[in-house]
Amino acid sequence: MGLECFGLFIIEENSKYLAFGVKMELNILGIVDTAVKIGLGALISGISTYWITRLQHKNDITKTKLKRRGELIEEVSTLTEEFSSATLTYWAYMIEYVRCKAQDKTVPEDWSIRIKRSEIELFDSFSKLASAEGKLILFGTAKSQELLREYGDYVKEFRRFAWSGNKSLKEEDMNAYRVGIISKRKGLYEEIRAMYA
Repeated sequence: MGLECFGLFIIEENSKYLAFGVKMELNILGIVDTAVKIGLGALISGISTYWITRLQHKNDITKTKLKRRGELIEEVSTLTEEFSSATLTYWAYMIEYVRCKAQDKTVPEDWSIRIKRSEIELFDSFSKLASAEGKLILFGTAKSQELLREYGDYVKEFRRFAWSGNKSLKEEDMNAYRVGIISKRKGLYEEIRAMYA
């Protein structure tokens, strides 16, 4: 057998061996072995990519849901706070009226305008409270929704009692209502805060 040398390559006449510093046998078994290794590597890589992408997609969905839930909770909180603000503003004007009457003073000239504006604001804020209640119903948080409804009912009771035509209004009653309003609000906010967890 004659060997021919072409630079670094050594080629046998029958082309069974090809060498480049190392003897490599070219046969079917070697080709199949290499193909299987490449195929398995591609399969493992494909499965890994699929699982990582799937997990990442699930995590993205979970993050989106949590973000939306947080936004809705903040909306509920904002709507409730607007209602609370309107309620306590009305309370402040009514306590001013009660104190003036108790001390035989005349109410300020602009009091009737302010109280009318406050009555309208309080009335309108009940729709915000209803919107907040709807969001809580969507969450399926029965306790929060119940506390919100109790809060709204308590404010309705307060509003029916505290009006300028009620001559039996006393400062003690007004202060008791204020304590009740703040207590109901606090209980609701504690429940809403628990929803974040």
